[in-house]
Amino acid sequence: MNLKLFILREKLSQYQPILNLFILMVFIFLALSKRVVYFQEVSKDVYAYDRAIGDLISGVNPYKWTVESFSNPNDPSNHGFAYFPGMLYLFTPGYILHLQTGLDHYVLWKMPVLLADIGVGILLYIFLKKRGMLPLILSLFIWFFNPYNFFRSGYSYTDPITIFFMFLSIILLQKDDVASGAFYALSVGMKTFPFILFPVMLLCAKNKKGFLLAGMLVGLLLSLPFLKNLDDFMTYLNGTLLVHQTRFVQGRPFLYYISYFYHVEFFRMVPFGIYTLLASLSGTLIGFLLYYFRKLRDKYILSLIPFLGFYLFTPVFNRTYFLWFIPIFLMATSKMFEYKHRWLFYVSQIAFFIFAGWYLLQWHDGFHVWHP
Repeated sequence: MNLKLFILREKLSQYQPILNLFILMVFIFLALSKRVVYFQEVSKDVYAYDRAIGDLISGVNPYKWTVESFSNPNDPSNHGFAYFPGMLYLFTPGYILHLQTGLDHYVLWKMPVLLADIGVGILLYIFLKKRGMLPLILSLFIWFFNPYNFFRSGYSYTDPITIFFMFLSIILLQKDDVASGAFYALSVGMKTFPFILFPVMLLCAKNKKGFLLAGMLVGLLLSLPFLKNLDDFMTYLNGTLLVHQTRFVQGRPFLYYISYFYHVEFFRMVPFGIYTLLASLSGTLIGFLLYYFRKLRDKYILSLIPFLGFYLFTPVFNRTYFLWFIPIFLMATSKMFEYKHRWLFYVSQIAFFIFAGWYLLQWHDGFHVWHP
């Protein structure tokens, strides 16, 4: 009987790659079916993109309006485009096509977002298919039907583009540090949030010089249109980085949630700047300590720690922030529980899904609009 069971398992294992690929295709089909329904939907940020791209193609520095909008106390929610220009370059062809043909550029802009979304799923498939069918199914479900996508309707965010390049950069780290540095700079050039990984990635890189030089070259290429003169450069610097110093409590940060709902007054007494500093540096400091004193070397686990520190302390937390760390979380937990206590991998994913869903379901307005 044991011999027959062994032979049956061997035969089934021959078809495992085909079955895994079929699982991926099913998830991609289901994810597409859910997302295309919302292709006409737009977020309020789209108007900042509209104006910035219009300024860019007409030769006006788009960050002039960004700086002006952040200094307007009468309308603090109407801000200009305040990221590095990678996303502007990516969306400009769609905007030009819209001007020439009348095609809906909001729909055209969804295409690279959708491709990046699927791309993250394919990267997860490549690295998790050997862990078994159940971990693969759960991981693809957590990404494609993440709590934001599951509990909130709509597909009006651009975050998968940044997540894809950030995740690809981490995957290439220690294998090809030059390519890793280039993709890392590209991810920051799309949206700024991967910056919190920089110290950890530099720490893990084997070819630190190559990582830095590749990243600096990509950053320089992205910034070239704004280096024509000192005034353009200072406007660019203010519009991408310095304006964020004027931000206020936004969305539903975790510590403010605890403070408002459970009457912990201390959390509101801590200055905004302290929270910003802790969000940026606490996870990195813990990662350094684990690297040097606990000899933790896994790049995925080390990359997860800065995100956890950021989520805990950030005074600005919007709904889509839940998406940012999901691929890293999946990879890190699969590594943590690879050999022992594998059941904890499933528990960690289910716990995250339940917690994030509970948090999102009660989220109607941010604390900057309303709080208890």
